[in-house]
Amino acid sequence: GDVIYDMLRIYFEEIFKYRTSEQIEHIKQCLMAVNVYIAASSLTSAGFTLAVASSVRIGLNLSLEISALAGTWTSRGIAAVGIYGVVQKAADSAYRLHIQFPAYYSALYAQGLEMLYFLIEPVFQKAGAIEAQWASDTDIAGIISRMIQ
Repeated sequence: GDVIYDMLRIYFEEIFKYRTSEQIEHIKQCLMAVNVYIAASSLTSAGFTLAVASSVRIGLNLSLEISALAGTWTSRGIAAVGIYGVVQKAADSAYRLHIQFPAYYSALYAQGLEMLYFLIEPVFQKAGAIEAQWASDTDIAGIISRMIQ
């Protein structure tokens, strides 16, 4: 399957876990105010989570970054050094996530995805997504908007 989508879905499940339908409606209204429309007829937390994860995944352009990362070290014939570098980068990224957002780290770890967080970490940093664990509904809408754009 699509591991990026799975990681985004898990992220939004963590973010929306304790939100009421009124809070989700407010987030949706904030998104519409900045021309981000999430197709979710059902305003349940689960339905909105899937819709937001899909929208963000469509907005991301990680496939080029992943293929560039893979192509860089394999084309030079230093695969062993390149693999070590990727593994070290993945471990460092997972450690940062473990410190910054333990609940999300634990959810990824339960699925065996924590070492792949480095693939989406730049997008999360740019959008301020790690701060969503303490953010207001309006702030969450801003984070989603930055992740999509």
